[in-house]
Amino acid sequence: MQFDNLPTSPYLNIVFDIIRRGILISLPKLKTTDNEDFKNQTLVETFNYLGTTNENIWIGVGKENISKGKQAREDIYFHLNDEKHTRIFFVEGKRLPKYKTKTKQEYTVGKNTFGNPSGGIERFKKGIHGAPNMISNNGLIAYIENESIKYWVKSVNDSIRDDFNIDETMIKKDGLINEFSSIHQFECKSISTTFKLHHFWIELLN
Repeated sequence: MQFDNLPTSPYLNIVFDIIRRGILISLPKLKTTDNEDFKNQTLVETFNYLGTTNENIWIGVGKENISKGKQAREDIYFHLNDEKHTRIFFVEGKRLPKYKTKTKQEYTVGKNTFGNPSGGIERFKKGIHGAPNMISNNGLIAYIENESIKYWVKSVNDSIRDDFNIDETMIKKDGLINEFSSIHQFECKSISTTFKLHHFWIELLN
């Protein structure tokens, strides 16, 4: 199924450039032994430096966005330099595999200790993450700590087919290494549109 109702943010390509450059710069600092929060923080610091020193447009990057009325918080957010610090892109970071396992993942779906949804894709679909009424493009960063990217692509796509069978699975972006995109239907009340996720996968087999 192909969806065609995805408006494109004018800042999207700038955000992608910040993420790609930031991952390359941060890669030597990222270790499998570090927890997910530290990995996210390392990336945020680099992303923010790149975004706020951009000659064309200032884009700030912060860690753990807290939205009014929501308990869950996004790991990373990109924002403009206006009075409201308008959010333009949200990112969730996930370890592959799930912490303390070898082959399990909650990149797609999952439950936390309180029984609430913890899957990366799942949270965006349900509107727990992101801004469904305003932003139709968001991101996921995967820290590959075991197995291969080929293994995890199959695992995540199998899960998308099983759990969200009307959605499009991840496909590799043309000419880009370890970068994918997928299209999903929102599962929020009164929202029937679709959204796109951009996947940036980092190999940390060290």
